[in-house]
Amino acid sequence: MKTLENSLGYIGFKPKEAEIYLALLELGEASIIQIAKKAGIKRTTVYNIIPDFVNRGLITAAVRKKRKVYFIEDPRYLATDLKEKESAIDKLMPELLAIQNILPSKPRITFYEGIGGMKELYQDTLNSLKVGDKILSYTGLSDFSKLMPQEYNEYYIKERVKKKIRIKIIASPSPTAEEWQKTAAPELREIRIVHDMPFRFDADTEIYANKVALISYRENFLGVIIESKEISQMQRSAFELMWNLLSK
Repeated sequence: MKTLENSLGYIGFKPKEAEIYLALLELGEASIIQIAKKAGIKRTTVYNIIPDFVNRGLITAAVRKKRKVYFIEDPRYLATDLKEKESAIDKLMPELLAIQNILPSKPRITFYEGIGGMKELYQDTLNSLKVGDKILSYTGLSDFSKLMPQEYNEYYIKERVKKKIRIKIIASPSPTAEEWQKTAAPELREIRIVHDMPFRFDADTEIYANKVALISYRENFLGVIIESKEISQMQRSAFELMWNLLSK
């Protein structure tokens, strides 16, 4: 159940919202009191959240024997809800970009934190590149599968492949690195694992466009993007030098 709560959190549910939704899904049909008891949440909290669920069409209200009850008619409406939000964002985007472009200058160093920040940072690697462009990456993958949400990892790879953005990776040994080596071709990835490295690295460096992104998985997904043609070119040259040495 905890895995389901985490997955609902990934698509925008707050923790208590996820607990209420899953409790009602298990109950089938229930009153506010029954939902609160099943979820182990205060009744007032359920009273505050349920109306929003009803407005979004995620749950349905009905009256049974003069008592108001709620039920989930079809969990597949979650997908419809997400598509509606995506459509609204698509309509807003031209205006938002127009406002952003009015600014005389943009930050050249941007900091990111938490899972939300991590998603925004990795999304920038896709937004900043054109079809057929390439990302260069030094990465330590020892705890990657434990720290990176699986849903986002799958989404990111799918979007990168869809945009035909290739990636070259230099990685320290790990089960994830070996798995990525096996799926390299369909996922547009070249990866070289340094088995005899006298040191190890656990963070991630992404070099793309005129940017360099530095990411720590362990420190609450702490990340920074440096936008500089000179710095990105220097990092690109250092990467290619190491890549070529590894090929020998």
